[in-house]
Amino acid sequence: MSVGKSGCRSSEALSEMRDEAKEALDERTEKRKEQILEMTRDFEVQDKIVESCDVKNKKKGVEREDVEKRLGVSKPTALKYLDELENEGKIKQIGRGNVAYYKLV
Repeated sequence: MSVGKSGCRSSEALSEMRDEAKEALDERTEKRKEQILEMTRDFEVQDKIVESCDVKNKKKGVEREDVEKRLGVSKPTALKYLDELENEGKIKQIGRGNVAYYKLV
């Protein structure tokens, strides 16, 4: 990185740093979304096992709070990831608000 006489980095160096930071953020986001998909797949397997046992009050899908706890993220971040996966056609939201849950498409 080049630093001029005034101690400021060149706009080219700053642009490169921004690009690297965005790439790192995008990579982390994709890894976390894959974890959500893995959670959803795991739930589908567990759901089939529970269903075979004829349990009446079973959980229906992965909830936002599950994502928050598993990934250690805030509510807005969990919702962002879930919305992105839904927009990508990988999961589907069932219900709204506090009763919403997500299943694989």
